[in-house]
Amino acid sequence: MKKLLTAGALAATMTFGAIAPALADGAASTRNILIGGAAAAVLITNYNHKVRAKRAEQRAQARRQAAYRSYFYRKHGYYPPN
Repeated sequence: MKKLLTAGALAATMTFGAIAPALADGAASTRNILIGGAAAAVLITNYNHKVRAKRAEQRAQARRQAAYRSYFYRKHGYYPPN
C-alpha cells in the first residue's frame, strides 16, 4: 500500500510539475533569474566573509597559543620534548 501511495504521489508531482512551466511568462522568468542571481551573490559573499573570519580567528588562536607556550617555557626554564 505504501509503494502504491508513493508511486501515485510521484506521478502527480511529475504531471503538475510539467504543466507549471507552460504557464510562466517571460517577465516572471527574467525576474526570477535576476532575483536568484542576486540571492546567490549575497550568499556567496556572506559565505566568503564567514570563512575569512573563521580563518582569522584560527590564526589569532594559534598566535595566542604560541605566545603562551613561549611564556610558559621561558618562565619554567624547559622546553617540551621533540
